[in-house]
Amino acid sequence: HTDEARKEIQGIFGTQTAFDTPKPVRLIERILRIATQPGDIVLDFFAGSGTTAQAVLNLNKEDGGKRRFILVSSTEATADAPDKNLCRDVCAERVRRVISGYTNKKGQAVEGLGGGFSYLRCRRIPAATVFRSIQHEQVWTALQLIHDLALTPYQAKLPMQTAESKRGLVIYLPKLTDAVLDAVQETIHAAGQAVVFSWQPALLAQRLTDPRVAFEPIPAFLVNRFGARSSSATGGRP
Repeated sequence: HTDEARKEIQGIFGTQTAFDTPKPVRLIERILRIATQPGDIVLDFFAGSGTTAQAVLNLNKEDGGKRRFILVSSTEATADAPDKNLCRDVCAERVRRVISGYTNKKGQAVEGLGGGFSYLRCRRIPAATVFRSIQHEQVWTALQLIHDLALTPYQAKLPMQTAESKRGLVIYLPKLTDAVLDAVQETIHAAGQAVVFSWQPALLAQRLTDPRVAFEPIPAFLVNRFGARSSSATGGRP
């Protein structure tokens, strides 16, 4: 229960205010016993205070396993607390302490569980920055050649590039916005059937449900040839 979890946080940090809603270690251990094998990788995309890491390390010590963990979280900074960094100050610090050992609030030494981890920071890259470096003109030419279409020039002012094929309309979306989505819906409604190539096909499929449409990612060989370069200073390939 949550009271047990709060006591665990208090024992590690000496204060209950480190994190308001921790998960009990025993609960996560129970889940991992059911769901994992000793060599598995455990992903917690809402890592919070780092309970999952501690549970993984506990089980490894218990059964000699080599489970690994990947924890992901945001800083949870707000306008009122712009310097808040939950990842650095709570989650990563908790993992360090349970690995290396710590002194609890009673002044007792708690042996470390052993192991290690790396702390990596990510930053959001504006989509416009990434997509600006893609060679859209060459991607569009290549897509037309793949579908045996008469070549038409890429028109950067248009929200999408379209061409008629024997099996329906071929559409290339350089980027996805609400305005572009509305335009795509109108175009598909008029065409009846279409295949849409996009750098964000999964997102597009979530926002546009139409059985007459096939959503396709840009072919891998085109990404490698004409996509944003992974060595670019503005960020990696989308």
